Amino acid sequence: ENVIVTPDGRVKILDFGLARIESAPGPGSQSLAPTIAVGTEPGVVLGTVGYMAPEQVRGQVADARSDLFALGAVLYEMIGGRRAFAGASQADTLSAILREDPPELATRVADLPPALDRIIRRCLEKQPVSRFRSAADLAFALEALSTAGSGSVPGVGAGAPPAFRRLTYRNGNVAGARFTPDGAAVVYGASWDGAPHEIFTSRVGSPESRGLGLPPGSLLAMSATGEMAISAGYHHSMWFEVSGTLARVPLAGGGVRPLQKDVSHADWSPDGRTLAVIRSVDGRSRLEYPAGKVLAETDGWFSHCRVSPDGNRVAFGRHLRSGEGEADLCAADESGAMSVLASGIVNLNGVAWSRSGDEVWWSDIDAGLTHGLRATRLDGGTREVYRSPVRLTLHDVHRDGRVLMSFDELRFCLDIGEPADAGAREMSWFDGSAVSDLSADGSQVLFLEVAEAENPHYGLYLRTLDGSPAVRLGSGNVSRLSADGQWAVSITTHPRHELWIYPVGFGEARMIPCHPDGRHLFVVGSAPGRVARLYLLPLEGGEPRLLWDEEIHFGRF
Repeated sequence: ENVIVTPDGRVKILDFGLARIESAPGPGSQSLAPTIAVGTEPGVVLGTVGYMAPEQVRGQVADARSDLFALGAVLYEMIGGRRAFAGASQADTLSAILREDPPELATRVADLPPALDRIIRRCLEKQPVSRFRSAADLAFALEALSTAGSGSVPGVGAGAPPAFRRLTYRNGNVAGARFTPDGAAVVYGASWDGAPHEIFTSRVGSPESRGLGLPPGSLLAMSATGEMAISAGYHHSMWFEVSGTLARVPLAGGGVRPLQKDVSHADWSPDGRTLAVIRSVDGRSRLEYPAGKVLAETDGWFSHCRVSPDGNRVAFGRHLRSGEGEADLCAADESGAMSVLASGIVNLNGVAWSRSGDEVWWSDIDAGLTHGLRATRLDGGTREVYRSPVRLTLHDVHRDGRVLMSFDELRFCLDIGEPADAGAREMSWFDGSAVSDLSADGSQVLFLEVAEAENPHYGLYLRTLDGSPAVRLGSGNVSRLSADGQWAVSITTHPRHELWIYPVGFGEARMIPCHPDGRHLFVVGSAPGRVARLYLLPLEGGEPRLLWDEEIHFGRF
């Protein structure tokens, strides 16, 4: 009743009776904000039954994500012709919001786009951290869906869909790849069948590859003159963060010349005379171009630096926290002036300039959890270049318009066994099972799903070692079981860092810290501008108490 469509096609909400002004009104203001704010305090339940988020039903603090839940309920009703949550009484409706999932829309709507169904489902997640982080992210997902349904064929160019030619067939991981200057072959670094990373070359159109006889490592960049920048001793230091010794070696053959240690990414200038590098210095990630001239520095980490065809800019990913794939796509000029081309990219895993140099292309998983290549112009405006059914990584764009990329399956497996066992049992659930804790009696394993199935918020699961199905407890990252096995404590990172405890059996999830003694929690955290230290946080609230005034790393207590 409160949503109308105006004659010019705009949708408006008539009643903002529960709206709250974030800042206090000035002197003499006639605003009723002080009165309204009381109604939105924790412990007070206000809202239209059927559209209230679970946290509103419980009388907890509501924020923008509560509005996204309400919007999801409206979208569900628009698409399906019935309310997402409807009971015989108001109490039944409120109970359904807390405990039940709405009926499947696909059973009521023929040819419902799966992407739209996922968007609505994500808006209606019970936990706020599992919904979209903001209305901007939701808008991006809807825009991508609208573009996909416009009748245009997704592809590298307009018209016919792209044609693909497969280059490798072995089992392993391709770390970095580039076209050779003439475009007739590719050079790439890969780890095949569990062997150390090695640098190979393959002619386009041939399934065979040959090793270049170089020390173990991976390819970082290829110059226009046929000189390679390689990473000797290439390895992963944390998640997608990589490191090695930067070296240069001619493609035609010659000696390997080491240049710099602790380098993660590099790219040649167009004339092949100098390099842009990303390296670690005193625990900070540093972007240099040319090498030695600092353009940017961060406590997080930089990735995928690529020099523009005119040599005047470097595009790169800026990750705010170590270990996270979410990033801003940035560009810096030679003076160090930096601009953000795209922000909040869920999983940035490849960057390259278009052949004309007027766009920066990247590969990622977007807010709607779709894979693909996207492009943004330096003067603004983002478009979808290619939508993929599977994860992909962009490696290079040749001047003739061909794109070099790898199709990837990211998988983590969870094996459990004892030293005396002949073999371990696989206890994986989805595609990214990472063990977090074992119960005190050794009968259950607490683990995280950290890959595509639960991207980007991660899921916390508990599974009994007898092989019973896993049970999802909630969202989270670093997680531990309480000593009595009744609770699991977890840290969520989307949309913000929070501490949650989840019941293993009956009970409600709470954003309250928990400790094995039931009264406190050991926390490794950092105040702004300070190193990570150890604190004791009381269960009933209050200030954390500093226990160890030295920098430490997270471990189990």
